[in-house]
This record gives sequence, structure tokens and C-alpha cells, in this order.
Amino acid sequence: MKLGTHIFWLVFVATLLPLLVLVMGATSWSEREYLKNVDRQINASLSSLVAEIQRLQYYERELILALRSTDNVKAYLPVLVQAMDGNIHNEFFKRSERLKQFLAGLQSVVPSFSAIRVLDHNANTLILVRFGHGYLGDFDGIESFPYAEDEVEDEAFAKTLRSLSGKGLHFVLLPQNRRQGSSPREQKLMSAILPLFADGKRVGYLAVDFSGTQIDHMLQLVTRVHKGSLLVAEINPEDRKRDGMLLFDDVHKRRFASNGSPPLNLRRLDGGRLWDAIQRKPYGVVDTDDGNTRIYYVEYRPYPDSLVSWVIATRVRLAEINRPFQRIRLGIIIFAVVAIVLSLALARFGAMKIVGPVRELANGMQRYAAGDHSVRVAARGADELQQLERAFNDMADTLDHAQRERDRARDMMLQSAKLASVGQMASGIGHEINNPLNNILSYAKLMRRALEKGRTEDLASDLDALRAEALRASAIIRSVLNFARQVPPEYSDFDLCDWLQETVTLVRQAAAARRIELHATCETASQVSGDYNQLQQVLVNLILNAIQASKEGGSVSVHASSDGEAMRVDVVDRGSGIDTQIIDRIFDPFFSTKPVGEGSGLGLSVSLGIVERHNGSLRIDNNRDGGVTATLVIPLRRAEAETE
Repeated sequence: MKLGTHIFWLVFVATLLPLLVLVMGATSWSEREYLKNVDRQINASLSSLVAEIQRLQYYERELILALRSTDNVKAYLPVLVQAMDGNIHNEFFKRSERLKQFLAGLQSVVPSFSAIRVLDHNANTLILVRFGHGYLGDFDGIESFPYAEDEVEDEAFAKTLRSLSGKGLHFVLLPQNRRQGSSPREQKLMSAILPLFADGKRVGYLAVDFSGTQIDHMLQLVTRVHKGSLLVAEINPEDRKRDGMLLFDDVHKRRFASNGSPPLNLRRLDGGRLWDAIQRKPYGVVDTDDGNTRIYYVEYRPYPDSLVSWVIATRVRLAEINRPFQRIRLGIIIFAVVAIVLSLALARFGAMKIVGPVRELANGMQRYAAGDHSVRVAARGADELQQLERAFNDMADTLDHAQRERDRARDMMLQSAKLASVGQMASGIGHEINNPLNNILSYAKLMRRALEKGRTEDLASDLDALRAEALRASAIIRSVLNFARQVPPEYSDFDLCDWLQETVTLVRQAAAARRIELHATCETASQVSGDYNQLQQVLVNLILNAIQASKEGGSVSVHASSDGEAMRVDVVDRGSGIDTQIIDRIFDPFFSTKPVGEGSGLGLSVSLGIVERHNGSLRIDNNRDGGVTATLVIPLRRAEAETE
């Protein structure tokens, strides 16, 4: 992640994020409080609407109850008494006409009364006033008794009227032939039945139908809180057909006073969610299945002493409720976008001040890591960056000094290990030199005798032999000096087999001193590119270790081969091998299993360093049948990076 991005996230997390969390938290809290107020407001609106309907229906009920005490109704009671006996009162038409005119005048004052009937004790209509028009004696009943409507053929209805107890107001459904229209479920409101009494005896009934226009008018004038829609449905557990019937609905254009539309049931609206909620609780709030609409409802009983109730509900779109907070959220989003843009600009500005020096420092570190130890960076930028750049320069100087000291120590350790190997070879080298010196001495004596005897013809061959022995001693001394002296690494091409034979010559006498047979074989002649003396030091150290690990009278074999890519030299002894618990430590500096005075513990460590500088490998493994095999692998050609 770039530094500018880091700065942006730091600014965002440190300032913008807490601010956004605070704003969103405050907004969420405000929204919850707002929704609570909305709930209270809508519930209060429903309660107020229910109270208005209650007042209207109370006024209508009191008005109907008051009819029983009017003079016109009282004057009509003898007519009803005579009708009980099947007789027609002698003033039947006069009194009926007077009562009809009175009821017509009442209906003009109270338009919510769609029909007013005067029924005899058998529920037959004697007087009918409907929409301002009165009807009297239009139909002949039994024995030509004058009725305003057809006789009631519904014995159940008559039985229902006779079962009404008390002098209060009752609500029932009129028979089909008494309703306006033909649909069996068109009557939205139940009819009010007021029993009429004479001398304590029930003689007839006053029946009032309601048009519902007053309720429609009231519901249409009610303020739709948050643009909600109203509905009213009937809950009638005694009548399956009317249970859930929709009486009023803004969405489907249903009204109390309209009967022409096909009936709708609450069970089929909004997936039945409102219907299910009403079964559990008479008031509350429920959301629709799609989660877009919230329904507030309350159950109300419009008919006293009846199980029938109305559900009055308002449906509100949640989007309408949340509209104020949608604007607030939009403002927060705009604020967040502006803040993020400003943060990015700030991060870019900060990056311009910081990234430049940091990038220069990073490039300097990469160049230093790649091998350019002369690189240094200029101290610029903020104080902390300048301190970091000065620290890098000090670190580079310290590392360069440490590298020089390490190289000096490595050279000293290399020379120490080499001298240790020379010390181990000293006795053998002395014996190796002693042989040509004895031969030189013998040839000198022979030459002296030949001169004394005057045999000059033998001098030439003796001089040649003397010269050869001197050259032999000189070669031995030169090889030891070249091996022992400290020289800088010098890569050259040399023959694998010649190098092997010369190296084995250096340690052959050391093997002879311990009566160890030393066998050297070279499978293929190849040109090797490397440091002749350092690789020779590695092989000498491996052979000397093998000689020291072998028992007296044993053998050590050295085998060299090449596969065209690398040379391989195996040094195999028949000793006791290396303990598996310490074999992983044999390349550690100053770790040695030899007695004190016989080794410094640097040989294998130095050898491994030389081999790795040649991009090779050195491995020490125990043999299955005893002893150890040291395997040296060196590429025949130097790597391109080293060549450059």
C-alpha cells in the first residue's frame, strides 16, 4: 500500500470515521425517535377517527331511541295492537299517513337514515320511507291487510325479532327482499331495530337502515397522515360470508354507500398480514411482505351488545415516512464524498512532501543492497526523514567498515586454517624433502670419487641426476609455499586431473606416516575455472581429515569426475564415522572432535566458505559400511555475476 493511501486511511480513521459514526449514530437515534412519533401520530389519528364515528353512531342511536317517545309513534301504537289481532284500525290510513309524513321529514333532516320501516309483530312492513319517499298499503297481505312491502317469507328473521329482549336498540341484517339491490352481501351496515310496546306488550318494531354516507363523508375528510390510505373492514365471527368484508377502502375505491363493486375480503389484501395480525391483537402495527408498507390498525365495536367489530386501518408507505431522513442521508453521503475528496487531496499533498525523500531513500537502499556500497543519500524533507536518511548513511559507513574487518578476519582465518594444514603435513613434507637431499648428497660423493679417479665420463649423468633431485626438492618447497602463503583470490582455468595429483602429493607423506594407503583416481580430464590454491586447500583439508579419521593400516580413496557441468571429488575413508548427534555441527567455526592440539575447528568452516564462493556445495555423509564420504561439487565455469 502506498504512503499516500496510508495517509488517507489515517486521516479517515482518525477524523472522518468518528465523525461519520457520530453523525450516523445521531441520525439513527433521531430516526427511531421520529418513527415513534409517527406511530403515536398515526395511532392518535386512528383513535380520533374512531371517536368521531362513535359520536356519529351515538347520535344516530339516541335519535332512533327518541322516536319511541314522539306523539306520532305513540298515536300509532293502537294500530299495531289491532294488527296483532288481524284487524285493521278504523284510523289505519289516517294515522299511517301522519306517521309516514313525520318519518319522511325526519329522513330529510337525517340523510344517513336510508330507509325507515314500521313493522308489525310479524315483521311485515306497514310503513316504508326510503330516500324521502313514503310507501303505504301498496301490497295486500293475508286477508287483504295493507302492507308497504311483500310479506316476510323468512321465518328465521321473524324469529330473530321475537327473540330480541329488552327495550333497547338492536342491530340485525334484514332479509334479502328488504334490502336495496340483489347481492346477498351488499348491505354494508346492519339495520337498527327498536321494539315498540303498548301496555307492556311488544306490538311492533321500528327498523332503520343506514346509508353510510355520513361515515363516508367523515372518512373522506379525515387527514391522511403521511399520505396514508384508509380502510374499514367488518369482523363477524357469526357470519362467515361477512367476516373480513371490506366496507371502505381508499385503494380499491370502496365506500359504505356504494354497493355496485364486487365484494372484497380482508384475507386477500396485503398477503393476509393484517388479517393475521387482527386475530392475535385488536390493535397494533404490521408490515407487508414486501417491506414497503406499514399498516396501523385498531379494532372498534360499532354495534352495542354484538360480537361484530370493525377494523379501521391506515396503510402508509415506508418511503413516505422515511422521506425526511432520506434527504438527511443524502446530505451525509454528499458530506462523506466531499470529506473523502478532501482527504485524498490532503494525502496527495502529504505524499508530495514525504514520498519524495522516502522514495530516494528506498532507491539508495536498493542500490546498496545490489552491491553499490558507495551510494549515500542527501538529508532533506521533514526532520524525522532527515534523521532517517542520516541513519542510513551512518549504517552504510558502519557496514562498509564491518565488511572490511570481516574480510580481514576471514583472510586471517583462512591463513590460520591453511597453516594448520601445513603443520599437519610438516613431518611428511620433511621426509619428502629429505629423500632428494640424500640423493643429492650421494651423487655429490660419487662425483667426488669420479674426479679423484679421473673418470670424467660419469660426471655428466651424475650432474643430470643431481639437477633432477634438486628440482624435485625445489618443486616440493614451491608447492608448500604456494599452499601456505596468503594470496588474494585469483580465478584461473586449470586441469582437473593435474590439480588432483598435485594436491594428493602434498598429503601423501602424511598418509604414509600413519601407514594409510592413499588412492587417487581421475575419471575425466576437464578444465575447471576457480581459485587453484583455495580449492587445493579445501581438498587437502578433506584428505587430512580422512587420514586422521582412518585407523592405522587403513585406506583413503580420492575420486574426481566431471559431467560437463561440474566437477565432483569424493574423499572416502573407512573410519568409525561421525556421531549423528553432532553431524549437523561439523561446519560450525571452532567446533572439533579432535583432541586438543590436533585441530582448531576451522578447517571445514573455512572450506565451506570457499566452496560457497565458488557456487558449489560440500556435503559430509556417513557410509553404510562405516567411515565417511566427503563430496565436493564445483561448477566447471564461473557464474556470470562473478565473471562481471
